[in-house]
Amino acid sequence: MSTPLRDQKNFRVAWLFLLPNFLGFLIFGLVPLLLSLAGSFTTWSLRPAVPLQFVGFTNYIELFRDRNFYFYLYNTAYLMLGLPVAIAGALTLAVLLNQRLNFKQPRYRPGLALAAAVVGVGSAAMLWVSGAPSLAYILLALGVLSTLGFLFGSVSYRTFFYLPHFTAGAATILLWTQLYNPNFGLINQTLRQVYDFFGVTWEVPGWLTSTKSLLGFLPLPAHFNNGGFGLGAREAIMLMGVWGAIGGNTMLLYLAGLSNIPPDLYEAADIDGASSWQRFWHITFPQLAPTTFFVTIMGVIGGLQGGFEQARLMTQGGPAGTTTTISYYIYTQGFERLDLGYGAAVAWVLFVMILVLTLANWKFGSRRMSD
Repeated sequence: MSTPLRDQKNFRVAWLFLLPNFLGFLIFGLVPLLLSLAGSFTTWSLRPAVPLQFVGFTNYIELFRDRNFYFYLYNTAYLMLGLPVAIAGALTLAVLLNQRLNFKQPRYRPGLALAAAVVGVGSAAMLWVSGAPSLAYILLALGVLSTLGFLFGSVSYRTFFYLPHFTAGAATILLWTQLYNPNFGLINQTLRQVYDFFGVTWEVPGWLTSTKSLLGFLPLPAHFNNGGFGLGAREAIMLMGVWGAIGGNTMLLYLAGLSNIPPDLYEAADIDGASSWQRFWHITFPQLAPTTFFVTIMGVIGGLQGGFEQARLMTQGGPAGTTTTISYYIYTQGFERLDLGYGAAVAWVLFVMILVLTLANWKFGSRRMSD
């Protein structure tokens, strides 16, 4: 059966509208992708003195012999240890923000008045004595946030938790760099005040200037730059990532998933006398399995691709390479050492790792989710 003339005309019109997007993908997506694949088998370099020659798998062989590559892969995997914490935190926050808040009832008024008095008097006293100004500011910020929550309900909390995502990533990273300053940063100043209050003499973390890590007790090879047990640059980047993920898009996805859970399930659980934990474990968490599966896959992909902005703006890959990830390694090889062929080889190895992990997640994760 021949296609009617009208359908053929509609087909041509549809292609006409799709053509700009297709050309954009072809010029800025597919062609550079194929060029990088071809360049990974050559001596492609931005140095004029280096001629372009086909070298086969030489770049890949050199890559797997490079000890730095395994160290940077270790850094990338280490920073992904914060992914379960971020997912759990986003889920917990979404469950809390999904609750209906009604502070206008008379039984809440004495507690609200007492909380406001404690926050106001405590902040004023700490600012007056100037013994712990940073703690006073933190307490004052919590008081303001709580007051807005009392006035406007959970909507204000959702807005405040998601507000950092409206700020440019570079600006947020630079702000965290100042917070992590070991001498006058707000985090270490607050820790010193807490230590003084409890009379302890612990050393404050060096954060972005330290090579320590929470896995520093493991017997790693010497070239892994194991700085010992403690909080170092990797933990600083990890904490910043967890902070951004808990109130970000993952929280919104969980909120959307919570709104789709049938209320009848909770009503039946209430009739059976289920506790809050039983309701969460047997109803909420299983119903959110597709959302958890999706955010896990996207988190793994983002974790393997991430770390560039933090390393570039906060540490320049240091100290001693402890914050250099695979993505930042690709940048340094291609645009600092001007070795685009080797950098393209690293990028394609990263692509294969992401593809394998994603396919494994889809195969085993979707099977468990369907069970």
